[in-house]
Amino acid sequence: MKWMTSRERLIGLLNWEPIDRVPISSYEINPWDRENWYSRQPSYARLCEYIRSHADCLWMVGAPGINKAECPETVTEWRDGKSVYTKRIVHTPKGDLQTVTRVDDDLHTTWIVEHPFKSIGDVDCYLSIPWEFGGCDMSEIKRAKREIGDNGILLCDISDPICTPPDLFEFGNFLMAVFEHRNKLRELMDFLQERILTELEYQLQQGAGPFWRMCGPEYATPPYLPPELFKELVVNYDRPIIDLIHRYGGKVRLHCHGRISEVLDYFVEMGADATDPIEPPPQGDIELAEVKRRVGDKMILFGNMELCWLEYCTPQEIDEHVRVMMESAKEGGGYAILPTAAPINIPLKKETERNYIQMIDSALKYGPYK
Repeated sequence: MKWMTSRERLIGLLNWEPIDRVPISSYEINPWDRENWYSRQPSYARLCEYIRSHADCLWMVGAPGINKAECPETVTEWRDGKSVYTKRIVHTPKGDLQTVTRVDDDLHTTWIVEHPFKSIGDVDCYLSIPWEFGGCDMSEIKRAKREIGDNGILLCDISDPICTPPDLFEFGNFLMAVFEHRNKLRELMDFLQERILTELEYQLQQGAGPFWRMCGPEYATPPYLPPELFKELVVNYDRPIIDLIHRYGGKVRLHCHGRISEVLDYFVEMGADATDPIEPPPQGDIELAEVKRRVGDKMILFGNMELCWLEYCTPQEIDEHVRVMMESAKEGGGYAILPTAAPINIPLKKETERNYIQMIDSALKYGPYK
């Protein structure tokens, strides 16, 4: 088989067509985007160049919705040592919602120090915020389409209705709300669903896609919630979102960390075309070979390379992990190797850089199809 471009390889993967080798994704590290956080960090430069030269680009990008009727806000920012704190108070018609976040100089993430919902009554404050749809900011999607070329395809990001409440409540309080205030939680999720579908259809009409990553289901997996609640709070909400994307010819990759063995069949039931990151035990509760056996002819499988392995294993161990992954999921197509997360530290550890490169080299060694 002739050597394919990354774009041809990824489209072939999504369409279950023969391809030259297993695609290699670096997940959130997107060095093809020169404005990406990773591309701007000197300690990541060598790894970014290696990824550009040897891997396949799934350019993750979102299109924020525009609310033409937002509430007034008060924003205060201050520095304490290596951290920058931001206090945001939204003055809703039914009361204030206050959030405090922290960003550390040496980590690429945002910590929520104070969540906006202090009690179940704050749901009504949130629902009282006027919302008038004003389209979506498509500028980043358009830029990505211009710049990606044959290096890969777009992976448009979307959150489902269960993705937002844990950050509004704080995760423990969210779980309590599931059992103690289900009707109010469903009222919030119904509102989010309406907004998601409205914004999504606009993006689809503007040409977003072809591939989508949907986040949120991991908040309802065991041991947090039992499978029957996964069906109520994920399947019943996510199926209409997936159906809408399918109507426009797109495909959906369901993002779900953790223990998925008891809900894996629900992924198929709701119509997902793919899933990630398929964490192996002990982070997850099912081996890649078993996922392949159960749903590998119905969904494309992305993942299984734990970030902690990339951070702490030897190159020989990484090579063996990749060999086993290929042995478990390569046959018959429908598999792409993918780290379960991306490093967020500055500077990048030399061991992590070395192991990312080893993962790519091993995938190139074990991944070709005859």
